[in-house]
Amino acid sequence: AAVAAVAAVAAALTAPVDGDKMLLERFTPDTTTVIRWVLRVVLVFFLAWLVRRRPDQEEEEDEAAGTSNGGAQSPSSAAARRTGAVKPRTVGTRTTPSRLQGRQTQYPPGVRQRRPQGFGGIGEAVDFDAVIQQVSKPKDMWEHRKAGDAPQIVRRQPSSQDLDGGATPKESTSNVGKTAGVRETKGRENTLHGHERPVTFITWNRDCNLIFTCGKDKIVCVWSFPDGECLGSYEGHSGAVWACSITADSRWLVTSGADRLVIVWEAKTSREISRVELPGVVRFVEWTGGSVAASASATPPASERFVTCHNRFGGHPPAVTVWRFDGTAIEELLRITTLPTPATQVRWGRSDYFVVSAHENGELIFWRADTGAEVKRLRAHESPITKFDFSADRELVATVSHDKFLRLWDLGKGTDWKQLYHAETDRPLNAVAVGPLTRAAAAGPVAERPARCSLIAAGGQDVRDVARSSSATEQFGTLLFRLGSGESFPSELQADGVTKGHFGPVHTLAFARDGSAIASGSEDGCVRLHILDPNTASHAPAVVEAPAATLTEPADQQHPHEEAAAAPRQEQQPLAASSQSAEEPPEA
Repeated sequence: AAVAAVAAVAAALTAPVDGDKMLLERFTPDTTTVIRWVLRVVLVFFLAWLVRRRPDQEEEEDEAAGTSNGGAQSPSSAAARRTGAVKPRTVGTRTTPSRLQGRQTQYPPGVRQRRPQGFGGIGEAVDFDAVIQQVSKPKDMWEHRKAGDAPQIVRRQPSSQDLDGGATPKESTSNVGKTAGVRETKGRENTLHGHERPVTFITWNRDCNLIFTCGKDKIVCVWSFPDGECLGSYEGHSGAVWACSITADSRWLVTSGADRLVIVWEAKTSREISRVELPGVVRFVEWTGGSVAASASATPPASERFVTCHNRFGGHPPAVTVWRFDGTAIEELLRITTLPTPATQVRWGRSDYFVVSAHENGELIFWRADTGAEVKRLRAHESPITKFDFSADRELVATVSHDKFLRLWDLGKGTDWKQLYHAETDRPLNAVAVGPLTRAAAAGPVAERPARCSLIAAGGQDVRDVARSSSATEQFGTLLFRLGSGESFPSELQADGVTKGHFGPVHTLAFARDGSAIASGSEDGCVRLHILDPNTASHAPAVVEAPAATLTEPADQQHPHEEAAAAPRQEQQPLAASSQSAEEPPEA
């Protein structure tokens, strides 16, 4: 019992000691906590030092103000500076600066102020509002000197590196009448690299000094011609851009794409003005004013019309739509939904009275632009029409198809809309363009027909079938044609050569309005320019003669020995132009 009592007393004496050790171990701070508290204490002392230093700074500023204003110091202040004494401060006279209220003025009178340094050098004040406005304001890529004149391209100012390297500054503007380009280093051929994906559409402006190109990379590029300088781009689509169109005065640009959007831009600044979303993919778009009569006035109109065609999407049928743009908003005027198949392309017809659509069944359908009534159907091909293009007077239309045929049709008023010329090639055709050709010249006597290149066509195998053929690269050139010399119609077109350079199927072609150049866009993402001579019958040096197997040789140019051995060629009969409404438009 005694031993048990002693053990109990010992346990009672040792228990508090163990509890204190446990308590100390529990509340011992770690290293991170100690560092935090040390930093807090240092920060508090630093803030206290700043608060005490502020009155001294104010006194020094007051002394400096007195020196700069009066030019002399008071005896007391001078004596204090010589002896190094400090003015006495009392708690009652000390002023505590407020953290919520600033000074009445940024600088007291007479205090030395640091002059801001400008971008041009030391001592020049900077107007930040003007700088921000200058940076954010869209840059003009060209300007109009007078109403109706061609746009004058604004050149980029040379940088200091360009001047140091010995380059001479370019002129501020470029005239349209020039026939030689600044970057024309390849003679009469130039390649534009601005798209990362296939080029889908190319168009010139009316003055032939600007080129607009669309691509599957969602952008539209604008280039100066003939030097080929990229002036800017239009970025706003979220899908491939299928087509674009520029007004006659180069004021507005309209684009359409796979994202079902139609966007109107201010062309010279690439600023988006308005947009509208359609039910399906918008395959084509074009402004009015393509005819000569529509663009005779030099005064720009207050509003413009344009036409679009879109595919079927869900429960929405394919349609051709006419729109009006008044400078700020897009308004729908007419919608045509009675289409046999989705339209692959839509253009304005003669005098902007017609709206013409191409379809997969090989027909061209002419609609009235005011009422939407069907006027006439032209059976141009047995296969789907890939592209068609009008002449300058809109009385001739050229069509191409995957059936390898190129056809030129007469749409003159009072005619039967018959086929004038045709040519059979060795490749599927995807694009066609008509040069400076009129109906009077095409349907006139042989002696009055132009001797230079009048039509171009291109295409090639589908990109999926290129690897299966050894001669695929030979099919990616642009075929040049002259009008045939046959007395009767339909006559056969004469091959005038072929341009080379692309490494993929050609999707789009464009002919300059003055006949000075042609442009082609391909699956390889490049745009190739070929400068022609509009005054002579010869084509550019970059154009090589077409091989014998490329085009179907005209019957009147066969070799005498081959002509005797060859079977008589049957003349191709023109396809019928069916008319459901024989009503012709009145004179515009």
